[in-house]
Amino acid sequence: MDAAIWLYIALAIFVVGLIIAIVGVVMLISGIKEPVKKMKGSANNLKERVDKLNLEATTLSHHANELKEDLQMKTEKVNALIDAGKGTVNSVIDLNASVRAITSNISSRVDHDKQSVAQVNQYSNTAMGFLNFIKTQISSETINSTYTPTSVADESQLPKNY
Repeated sequence: MDAAIWLYIALAIFVVGLIIAIVGVVMLISGIKEPVKKMKGSANNLKERVDKLNLEATTLSHHANELKEDLQMKTEKVNALIDAGKGTVNSVIDLNASVRAITSNISSRVDHDKQSVAQVNQYSNTAMGFLNFIKTQISSETINSTYTPTSVADESQLPKNY
């Protein structure tokens, strides 16, 4: 056989192989087209879900920051309340110390000043006598609860400083 024939046969085999390859590629591309559309739809669906998750994460982050600020504000208020409580305790301790100092001062003055002690005793006795007098008057009024008219008093019975 002649070399030209072999060249034509080789060219024909090459052309047939090329046609088969092109048909195969076309069939492959047309067969891949549908799965690629599905993958694109899945990718879009996944993108929408990721966008929703990002939005939810942003919202949660915003709420977390608000809660953090609220907690910080409440912590400051509690700390202020605790500080006020400590200040109150310190004030009570200072007041107690002042009362003790005044009491000890009064006690030492009473111990050193016997005349003041005598006056206090006299005032106490007077106050007790006055209370006993009031009790006696109240008890005698309850016993004599009926009205009895009295005669006009003599000038000797009237008090002198009227």
